Formats: sequence, C-alpha cells, structure tokens
Amino acid sequence: MDKKCSFSSFFNSFFLFFIIYLFLTFPFDIEEFLTGIFLSIIIVLIFKNFLDYFSLKPPLFLSLFYLFSYIIFLLWEILKANLNVAKIVLSPKININSVIVTCKTELKSELGKSILANSITLTPGTLSVEVKDDSLYIHCMDTKITSPEDVYKSIVKPFEDKIKRFSL
Repeated sequence: MDKKCSFSSFFNSFFLFFIIYLFLTFPFDIEEFLTGIFLSIIIVLIFKNFLDYFSLKPPLFLSLFYLFSYIIFLLWEILKANLNVAKIVLSPKININSVIVTCKTELKSELGKSILANSITLTPGTLSVEVKDDSLYIHCMDTKITSPEDVYKSIVKPFEDKIKRFSL
C-alpha cells in the first residue's frame, strides 16, 4: 500500500512540522533553524504514506490560522463546560439524567470526524461513544439537552463549523 504523495501535501506537511518545531524551540539560532529543516524533512519522509490523512485545505496559511483559532475556541468551550459541570456537581440536589444521542455529522474526512469526536470528548459533561459512518454517538450529562436536534445545535454544530474551515 505504497501511495504517492503530491508535492503540495509534502510541502504543506513539511511547513507545518517546521512551524511547530520553531514554536517549540522559540529562542532559536541558525543551528536550531537548520535542525528544524532537517527534522521536518525526515518526519515527512517517514510519514509520507499518511500525508493525505493529515492534509489541510489548500491555502495553508489560512488553514493554520483557522486551526489556531479552533484551538482557542476549544479551550474556551472546555472552560465553559468545566464551570457547567462544577455547577451541576456542587448543586444541593444532583439530578443527573444522562442520555446517549445519535447525531449526523456533515464532515466527510476521517481527520475531521476524529477531531470532532475528540473535541467533544475533551469537553467535560460529554463523551463521544462511537463514530460510525456519518453518525456520532454522544453521551451527555446535562439534563437540559436530550433531543438529537438540541445536541447537534448546541454541541456538534459549533465544533463542526470551525473544523470545516481547516480540514478537508
């Protein structure tokens, strides 16, 4: 199963790994810069069969901007969900009626579905139980959200809209 990787996916992946390396070694000099280039090429060559799975949308800089804005959005959602779960747990009457609902996702790529499922799982009070084709099975702890439409509108849709911006 040896797939050919295109030059654009090779370059995009190289550039992404190189930028990550530069962020991790911020006070850098010429040796760090050259080491980053060398390691990024080696990583891309080792994982060339998986480059199509990790591909971003064509304008790479815009995709990276949307990816970083998604990370900030995810951190904000995690903070809000933590406060909500704390409110539920610390209330004098704990009335938790958890439910598992099935939601359809509009995402087509496996990477997009994986990011969506993991983002939902990272958010306290929700858990992605299974991803099957275009369906996502989500366990919700919040008692106010019980219908699949409510879960889709309040949990899945905001993540999905942001993921569509950078994932194929």
